[in-house]
Amino acid sequence: MRTSFWDSVHPRRIARYIDKALEIEDFLQYKLKGTYGNQSYAYSDFCGTQCETSDAVNIFLTMFRDQQKKKTAHVKLTYPSMDVFGHRIYLANNIFQVQINNRSSIIEESKLVAINFHAIYNNETMYEIMKQWEKKLFDYSLSTENDPLIRVYVTSEGLVSEEVRRTGILAMPLMGITFFIILAFTMITTLKKDPVRSKPFESFLGVICPLLSLCASFGHLFWMGFEYLPIVTVVPFLILSIGVDDVFIFIHAWHRTPHKHSVRDRMAETLADAGPSISITSLTNLLSFGIGIFTPTPAIYTFCVFISTAVIYDYIYQIFFFSAVLVLGGDREERRMNAYFWWKYEPLKEEPKNKKKKDGAIGEAINKLLAKILDVWVDFIMAAWSKFLIGALMLTYWFFMARGVMQIAVGLSSEKLFLDDSPLLPLVRLQTNVIFKEGGQVAVFVNNPGNMSEPDAVPEIMRILRRFETANNSVGAASTHMWLLPYLPYVGEQEHGSIEFKYRYLPEFFKLMEYRRWSHFVNLGNHQDCLSEKPSCLQKFVFSTGFHDAVSWSDRLALLENWRQMASEYQHLNLTIYEDFSMYSDQLLTIVPVTESTVICALVCMIMILTLFTPSPVTIVTSSAAVLSINLGVFGCLVYMNIDLDPISMTTLLMAIGFSVDFVAHITWHYYKGEFQSKRARIRHALAGIAWPMFQAGTSTMLAISVLALVHAYMVQVFVKVVVLVIFLGMFHGLVVLPVVFAALPFTKTSGPQKKKVAPLQMHEAGPIPQKDEPPKELEDVEEKTKEEPVEKTTRNAERA
Repeated sequence: MRTSFWDSVHPRRIARYIDKALEIEDFLQYKLKGTYGNQSYAYSDFCGTQCETSDAVNIFLTMFRDQQKKKTAHVKLTYPSMDVFGHRIYLANNIFQVQINNRSSIIEESKLVAINFHAIYNNETMYEIMKQWEKKLFDYSLSTENDPLIRVYVTSEGLVSEEVRRTGILAMPLMGITFFIILAFTMITTLKKDPVRSKPFESFLGVICPLLSLCASFGHLFWMGFEYLPIVTVVPFLILSIGVDDVFIFIHAWHRTPHKHSVRDRMAETLADAGPSISITSLTNLLSFGIGIFTPTPAIYTFCVFISTAVIYDYIYQIFFFSAVLVLGGDREERRMNAYFWWKYEPLKEEPKNKKKKDGAIGEAINKLLAKILDVWVDFIMAAWSKFLIGALMLTYWFFMARGVMQIAVGLSSEKLFLDDSPLLPLVRLQTNVIFKEGGQVAVFVNNPGNMSEPDAVPEIMRILRRFETANNSVGAASTHMWLLPYLPYVGEQEHGSIEFKYRYLPEFFKLMEYRRWSHFVNLGNHQDCLSEKPSCLQKFVFSTGFHDAVSWSDRLALLENWRQMASEYQHLNLTIYEDFSMYSDQLLTIVPVTESTVICALVCMIMILTLFTPSPVTIVTSSAAVLSINLGVFGCLVYMNIDLDPISMTTLLMAIGFSVDFVAHITWHYYKGEFQSKRARIRHALAGIAWPMFQAGTSTMLAISVLALVHAYMVQVFVKVVVLVIFLGMFHGLVVLPVVFAALPFTKTSGPQKKKVAPLQMHEAGPIPQKDEPPKELEDVEEKTKEEPVEKTTRNAERA
């Protein structure tokens, strides 16, 4: 555990500030207590060998106070280290924003002081005691907010985890709001004026499907022992959006079937129409998210496991549960029972053929208008000038997006993990602006020291130490903590001048009060082995040295890689490099390769799935290029939205890659499956069949995600921005760019022997549909002139072609 507090020191009232700082240090060390199991525990009760880690601060503050009050100096308070009765104490890890005398290097002023509290826990009880004490410390820091002398800030791994978890907890209640918004949108946009054909309760149960899949997937993973991380909070929002998309496609496909067919035939036709489209998108989503399971970053791995499992369950529920719901709804529709009042029978109303319904005039006008819009849309797509317009637009788009990709920065910041009102943010900013600039410590663990009694053993260790002391950004020997430096002179005293390494003096050396602080730098074996001069006496040890001027995470990563390169040259010693924030720096190593591999794998998966469902070179090449174009736009826009490529944005981009495939796959499948010789009829059929569900799906997803904009946290804001962006680009590519490309390229559909079949595209309730090259402009079915979905009308126009 590592916690810190910071002091703001003013030179005019320096004595009062120092007294207050010493009071705080004593209070935190001995008097602040956490309660566990009806007992109270202070830090001194569980710190073990780490209790003396704050001694440097205590010694410095005490001597600095005496120097200010008594105007005498028994010890020179030099910086970055000072000598106290023969013992060198390194101050740069605890004293910051220091002003020194240029001639004597004596400290004149310090504005920030850090006290580090370390503890090692070896069982669950000790861990709970530390957590309780840590919570008390955090509460105490909040109580100093209005203190006129000193403001205390606290941070630790546990507190950071709790604060990140708070972000997820704050977002969870919004799930209810999102559910009701999507529910209302789904039910309203799938209603019909005909009380028999309307599907209010079917759409309601369709929205329930994603919730059932969430319960099943989360329960499954929790049962397997997976931990709930804050980043998993966005999974319910994603699955709700993905599941509702399938509901729109299913309901739209059902309405396109002739309602005079049997329920069995209508369900078969619905599955034949919507099943491949849903299967393509589910497979691509699963594979896109599944790729992230192989990433070394735990948070991304956990997110991908949860979302992938939820996608599988959602597909199962859609195919088996929601199809059964549609069958029950079809049975009700066949018996002409009211969709809103199940017990109410609706008799078939017959109207004179030469008389139009006055109450249906508005609906008829709207349908004609939308049919006209669709025709104009298709005319635009088929026009030669549209190819040049879209081509110029896409070239401009690719230029700016490629420029953005070239400028994208790989970055990381602790600030991005917290809410805007987090009490940890001031300390994080101090770390970034002050602590990282002025100093830090790198620890080198020697895991296999071997026989230290050999003549070359100690000299080799000292040469390694010297290399780290003179490496880039190193402070030098003044910052070094090496237990061998005091131990060898001690051996010389015992051996009357000989300073050759001896094991037998190690136990008594670490028991002495003045050397006890070095005991946590070594791991001793059996003391009898020490007395017998056996190498097993010294199992492991660690030394550290200081570095500075490493503010950005890229700078820290460069230092870390340099240290590791030096350590790799001493394989026989098995050196391990550790720095307090190395876990964050290491994530920078995986961001770029994982992102690149994910995009490539998603593209390969897209090609394989399209080859399976739409085996045409035109659809495979153009759709794959569209996926690349969408991802290029998403990545390029990161720069323009001031978003760095970090683990948070990378997780969101994994999701965006999966989403980008959906829109492309839907339009491609509907274009491929059409049985039309005319290219215009094929494009019109594809747009009439999927444009409205795509619009419903995209709009519902944006409505669901927009609720999260209420959460003022970088993690959530990035998620919202990327989702809205990928939906916009996906709809633009799916409804505008790809149809124009399809119109410009020749298309030949390879198929086996033709089989005569009865399907919605060949039959209508009024009788066989005449085959024509171009769809008619008017609809002849009297019953369908009541209020219907706009695209359904235009679909029948295409079906009559």
